Amino acid sequence: MSAADADGAARPGGGGPGGPVEVAARLLVERTGMQVTQGLRERLAACLDRAARAGGQTPARHAASLAADPGAFQRLLDCVTVQESGFFRHPDQFAALAHEVLPALEGPVVVWSAGCANGQEANSLAMELAASGHPDWRVLATDISAAAVARTRAARYTTAELAGIPPVHRRWLLPAGDLWEVDPALRARVRVEQANLTTRFPTAPGRCQVVFCRNVLIYLAREVAESFLTRLAGWLAPGGVVFLGYAETVLPPTRGLRAAVVGGAHVLQVSDGAGSGGLWTTAPPARPVGRPSRIRGPDTDPPRWRPPGDPGPPAEPTAADMAAAGDRAIARGDPAAAVAAFRKAVFLDPDRPVAWFRLGLALGALQDRRGARRAYLAALAALQRCDPAAVQADLDGWGAEELADVLRARLAPPANGGRP
Repeated sequence: MSAADADGAARPGGGGPGGPVEVAARLLVERTGMQVTQGLRERLAACLDRAARAGGQTPARHAASLAADPGAFQRLLDCVTVQESGFFRHPDQFAALAHEVLPALEGPVVVWSAGCANGQEANSLAMELAASGHPDWRVLATDISAAAVARTRAARYTTAELAGIPPVHRRWLLPAGDLWEVDPALRARVRVEQANLTTRFPTAPGRCQVVFCRNVLIYLAREVAESFLTRLAGWLAPGGVVFLGYAETVLPPTRGLRAAVVGGAHVLQVSDGAGSGGLWTTAPPARPVGRPSRIRGPDTDPPRWRPPGDPGPPAEPTAADMAAAGDRAIARGDPAAAVAAFRKAVFLDPDRPVAWFRLGLALGALQDRRGARRAYLAALAALQRCDPAAVQADLDGWGAEELADVLRARLAPPANGGRP
C-alpha cells in the first residue's frame, strides 16, 4: 500500500493537499467549473468513501482513477450534485412567464430549462406552453447529472412530488402504478439531453427566447458563471429573457444582459447594446421576437414628454428600499414577506452581505434550513467583494469580521451532530 493509499485509508475522504478530496475537487473544477465550498468538500468525502468501499479500494486510489474513468467520474458527479426541484417552484416566475412573456412571443417558441434536475421544472414549462395557445413550441431540458437526465426522461413522480401543480394542469398526469407519469403527448415536446451548460448550448444561436437557469449558477465559480452569462447573451434571441434563482450570487447586469421586471418577477434580458447594462437610454428597446413586449425595465421605453408638474410614474424600488421593507416585515413578525423583500434586495444588489444574512434569518424562521444555509454562504461571499465600511454602516457599528464570525457559527455543524 502506497503512502497516499495509507493516508486515504487512515483518513477516509482526506482533504489535505494531495488527499482524495482535493484530487476530486480539482477535477470537478477543471471539468465543470464548480465552486468548491466546504459543503461540496463534505459531500465529496462521503461520495468518495462510498464509491471506494463499493469497489474495494481506498478513497485515495479511487480518487486517483477518476480522471481516466469517465463512468466513475460521472457517478461521482451524480452523487455530489443537488437534484432539488419542484413543479412550478416560485409561482411568481411562472405567472410572469404565462401572462407577460409568452403572449409577446411568436413561434417557434423555444424555452431552455438549464439544469433541469429531475424534470419538474421542464415539465412545468411544457404545461405552461401547452396552455399558452402557441401551436409551435418546445422545451429544451439539460443537466450535467446522468441520473437527473434519466429521471427527466422517465417523467414519473410520486404523489408528494406533484405538490405545486395547479389544478388546471393536472390533466397532464396519468397513473403509472404507484407513481404518476407526465402524458407522453406533452413529453414529446420536451427534448432532454445530458450537457454541461458551461461548454455548449443545446440549439443554434438566436432560436431560444427564454431560459430558466435557477439555483445553478450558485454552484459555479463566479468567473465561470459570469462567462456563461456573457455567452448566453450572445446566444439568445434578441430581447431574450433569463429567469434566475432568488439566491443567485452573480451580479446582474453582466455584459449583454440587463436587469428588468416582468410581471413583478426580476429577470435578466438581452440588452440592445453590448454592455449597456441597466442605463436609461433613448435607443430602440430590445424586445422578445414577435408582438410588442410588456416587459418593463429602465431602458424598455424611451422617455416620454410630461406636462409641467407631472412627476411621472414612481421610481422602481432600490436594493436599499427592499432591504428596509424586509426589516419592517421582520419587525412585524412576517417572515414570508421579509423573505420576498430580501430576495429582491439581493437580486438588485448581490453585494449586500447584511441583506443576505437577514434573508437567511427569515428563511430560518420559515424552517427552510437549506435556503438559510445558501443565504449565509452568499453573505460570506458578498463580504469578500464589498466595501467593509458599507457593511459597518448597515450593521450600526458592527464590523465585517464580526458578521463573518456570526455567519461561520451558523454554518458550522451542530455540536450534537443534528441538523442545523
